[in-house]
Amino acid sequence: MCRNLFGLPAPVAMLFLAVLVNLARAVSPPLQEGTFVVYKFFSTAVTYPLLFAIGVAMTPWDKLMAAFTFPNRVTIVATVGTLMGTGFLVGRRLNMYPIDTAIVNACHGGQGGTGDVAILTAANRLQLMPFAQIATRIGGAIIVTLTLIVLAHIG
Repeated sequence: MCRNLFGLPAPVAMLFLAVLVNLARAVSPPLQEGTFVVYKFFSTAVTYPLLFAIGVAMTPWDKLMAAFTFPNRVTIVATVGTLMGTGFLVGRRLNMYPIDTAIVNACHGGQGGTGDVAILTAANRLQLMPFAQIATRIGGAIIVTLTLIVLAHIG
């Protein structure tokens, strides 16, 4: 991965630079509007072909087809159903839109950021991407931590 002068990976350095420029209000409103137009273009015109190309190129088809056993399918359906049902009920209880909370909660069962894009694109809810990214990262950290705690007490 390409690194910059400070030894940070280039995407991280770009993110910090973008935040600093935005905090300093060094970007004019017309330029901000232009970046929003570019964002909308990529989120509508580039997302679908990119998802398809990455999915076809990166999927190990032989392993995927071998994994579609009945017990694995039952586990997948139970996991995703539980995630979405929990998100729906908790969202309703908190007076949030339950469909959106169920969809964002389903992102826990995806493949990280790529799974978030795929799930939200399929649900036509790309505007929920910031929430899905936060939920995926915090939810993933909580799941890993709880799993390690449980495994430490079992073993």
